Amino acid sequence: MCLSNFITMVIMMRTQVTNIAILIFISIFLILIIGCQKQVETRGNAPDPKLVASIKPGIHKRYHVERILGSPSTIATFDEELWYYIDSSVKTFSFFKPKLLKRKVLIIIFGKNGAVKTIRHLDTTNQKEIDFVKRKTPTKGKELTFIQQAIGNIGKFRKP
Repeated sequence: MCLSNFITMVIMMRTQVTNIAILIFISIFLILIIGCQKQVETRGNAPDPKLVASIKPGIHKRYHVERILGSPSTIATFDEELWYYIDSSVKTFSFFKPKLLKRKVLIIIFGKNGAVKTIRHLDTTNQKEIDFVKRKTPTKGKELTFIQQAIGNIGKFRKP
């Protein structure tokens, strides 16, 4: 009697362990599948084309544009006469490099009197990759090792 109870208990434990292992495997599999899902993210400020069309060059000023379209994504660094409204959509898939789907830039150029001078639209979806220069600019001086730097500072700093 004792032996049969023991065997039954071992079989039940084995099926429980098997069920737990299967449950863990299915959970990991589902997490991996969910992690590999494609995601499309929209970033930036995409003003309504009807609102953009309502802005008249020479008539509307900066505060009018800000009320109609909202604050710009960025303002030109050296010239506050350029406002940029940038909208982009990027597709990401797992750990791969994100892919640019579309990018539209609205540029509003203001005149010296603060009124809108021109409005330009750019579509930079087909932009080119820029290859950065990999060479280094040589600098004057000598390269010291860690030990030379540590020993070189001994005695340089004295109390007045």
